Amino acid sequence: MNIALSIGNFDAVHLGHIAIVEAARKVAGEGLVVIWSFNPSPTAFLHPEMEVERLTEFPHRRALLLAAGADEVVELVPTAELMNQTPEVFVSHFVNSLSPQLVVEGEGFRFGKNREGTLDELVQLGLKFNFSTIKVPPVEITLQDQSVHRASSSLVRTLIKSGRVEDAHIVLGRSISVSGIVEQGEQRGRTLNFPTANINQIQTLLPADGIYAGRGTLKDGTSFPAAISIGTKPTFGENDRTCEAHLIGLEDDLCKYGWKLELSFDYWLRDQIRFDSIEELKKAIQGDVEKTTQLLERNT
Repeated sequence: MNIALSIGNFDAVHLGHIAIVEAARKVAGEGLVVIWSFNPSPTAFLHPEMEVERLTEFPHRRALLLAAGADEVVELVPTAELMNQTPEVFVSHFVNSLSPQLVVEGEGFRFGKNREGTLDELVQLGLKFNFSTIKVPPVEITLQDQSVHRASSSLVRTLIKSGRVEDAHIVLGRSISVSGIVEQGEQRGRTLNFPTANINQIQTLLPADGIYAGRGTLKDGTSFPAAISIGTKPTFGENDRTCEAHLIGLEDDLCKYGWKLELSFDYWLRDQIRFDSIEELKKAIQGDVEKTTQLLERNT
């Protein structure tokens, strides 16, 4: 039985990553496609002083990779011993562990201490260790401004930080999402007749401050259109940065806390700005809710 292995971060699970999994699936045939995914990233391990914003929590990453065609997704935890292996020792490590007949990687693959190993070196080591190396070309995507880019995790991070969630969707092939726990906030939304779920304990990169249209999905899979606000709520003075969502059509009492909520971000609506009165703010929120409903109904 053929075993096709691919090793990498796979943090974003963008279209370039999907292409690697699909290529592995094709060459493996009826065999196994195994993904070894670093968690955390080697950069975060080697340079803890550097902030490396996570794009997926590992269980979500695993689910996405399995849906793309992988049979097994193994969490590869960086250690000093692993990160200091020469390229040849690193290769012998996975050969001894799995004995793959095929190793499938993108053109930017680097491995071994100080990322010294190149894809060409992997080809040569494959001859020694009896596996074939499959090179997968990068995936190019066209953003809304018609600019052409190579799909990459760094591009996804740039787009998310800029609030360009629709462009991020193009690179990922799906909406960006975050998960967290609903906790008690200041409950101002109730006084405005738009109760919100205040989301904390988010482990992945949030979009830029602003108002978004998306969906809120509960633990049981039920989802609702959501008008989502990220920012410091400037109408009410100085506040900590928060993420909160008004789930349109949710009848349950949002006073109940401690439940998990996943938010997807489908459309940028507007900046989060300071309003001169509460009535102006209420009118703007009403518009956000109406536009969210229209956009999501139009695209279902």
